[in-house]
Amino acid sequence: MPATAVQSAFDTVRDTMAVVDAAGTVRLVNRAWLTFMTDNGGTEVACGVGSSYLQACDNADGPCADEGPAVAQGLRDVLEGRTETFDAEYPCHSPTHERWFRVRITAFMDGAARYATVLHEDISERRHAEIREADLDSEVDQVVRVRTQALRTERDELDAFVGAVSHDLRTPVRHVRSFMQLLRARASERLNGDDRRLMDVIDGASGRLDGMITELLGLARVSQATLRFEDVELTQVVRRAWANLNPETQGRRIEWLARDLPVVRGDAELLRLAFENLLGNAIKYTSGRERASIEVGARATPDEWIVFVQDDGVGFNPQYVHRLFGAFQRLHSGREFEGVGMGLANVKRIVERHGGRVWAESHPGDGATFYVAFPKP
Repeated sequence: MPATAVQSAFDTVRDTMAVVDAAGTVRLVNRAWLTFMTDNGGTEVACGVGSSYLQACDNADGPCADEGPAVAQGLRDVLEGRTETFDAEYPCHSPTHERWFRVRITAFMDGAARYATVLHEDISERRHAEIREADLDSEVDQVVRVRTQALRTERDELDAFVGAVSHDLRTPVRHVRSFMQLLRARASERLNGDDRRLMDVIDGASGRLDGMITELLGLARVSQATLRFEDVELTQVVRRAWANLNPETQGRRIEWLARDLPVVRGDAELLRLAFENLLGNAIKYTSGRERASIEVGARATPDEWIVFVQDDGVGFNPQYVHRLFGAFQRLHSGREFEGVGMGLANVKRIVERHGGRVWAESHPGDGATFYVAFPKP
């Protein structure tokens, strides 16, 4: 192929490109190379055909000077056969533009002679896109951090408010109950059946309100308690929780199975409280069975330990599963099962404070399974 045809083909390459020989001398350049050279203050003597590209890199000055020695060493490694290619990205900003380039040096042979192509690709558009994306990610992260902190502050303030209000409500509610008992005792002989029924309704309502206040105070304590993280053997935690619930199992026939459970990072006392609530629910909602079954087990995923508490009790309608872990949310009437609907709210708050999550599955009459997921260290 004639030399002019080779040059013409070389000039069609849009990126700056040159061929250097084993001594690092420039043997061929394309039009883009010459244009870039003159636009940036270079001369053909310094950077054109016949010049030493190695020397130009070693003695580089101007906007790309910092990368010159590294490119020179990469070129030597290719020309001397220590590697077949060399790649590097570098900034080369002008007074008016921020620019980045990628240099790729590739060896080739012509008979026994070793040469290398030197290609400088303009990657400014890609780098600008990456910078914009990084800036956007940073901005989003900052917004998320600020919003998260604001939500935590609001939650802490709400928890403190709930605790304070609950504490202030407890005294007048207990006064109502005490005075009702006093009135019942003093006016017992003058009360008819309707009077006694009304007093029973008032006494029962005040008792439920007192229980709700107690549960609210418990939730506030769970939310505000300082966590003492350590390695916790969940097997021991669950056994302690079951032992504490022993009075509720008296006279019951319950097949109780606790499989091996993992070690997690957490606060042992709060975790015990969470499992007491889960196991207490299982005991409560299997009370209609002559022989009940409650199982605790675990399985691993790449990122989590998933612990489950499964029973064969009355279950619940999955249509209302979103209400399960809310405060004072009950899926069964108080006539069927006692409680104010705070146990699972406590479980959710405790688990979330450990960086985990909770959910449940069930069908009416087919038992229920509650899941607690803890992140692996």
